[in-house]
Amino acid sequence: MKNFIRKHQSFVSYTFFGTLASGVNLIVFHILYQNIGINYVVANVISYICGMLVTFFTNKRLVFHSEYDSVRKLIREFLSFCNVRLFSFFLDNFIMVVGIGIFPINADLLKIIDQCIVGILNYFFSKWFIFNTTNRFQVNVLSRRQHDKTREEPNPDRDKWIDVSKNDQ
Repeated sequence: MKNFIRKHQSFVSYTFFGTLASGVNLIVFHILYQNIGINYVVANVISYICGMLVTFFTNKRLVFHSEYDSVRKLIREFLSFCNVRLFSFFLDNFIMVVGIGIFPINADLLKIIDQCIVGILNYFFSKWFIFNTTNRFQVNVLSRRQHDKTREEPNPDRDKWIDVSKNDQ
């Protein structure tokens, strides 16, 4: 079990913190829609934003180990995060509108299903496009292997991500 957790640490961490963020999303949605009576689309938008903020900060630091090097990097990652999550936002709202507006599905059950679908997609979007850990790791590993085999001098253009690879450890 320890080997599995070490091997898939980012996925296990993402799942744990993603569940936390989904919980925030579900609770906020339930309170706004079921208890206060706000329109389900408005409640969904507000709950999505709350969950998204929890997700960004936990993913950045605790899942993908992306450091707070500068305000500029933080803003760039947050904007990238928001751009990628825009697709998820529309998918989330589409599922809720179809499930509640067209079919008479229980809102809380639908929100749980919605969070599972969107959560899985968001893991891959975060890993590939936002925190870029997969590409940096692959470039780094391939560059080192090639360098070791050919014993060439280091190439700064080819090896530019070597210092960033610590994000995947």
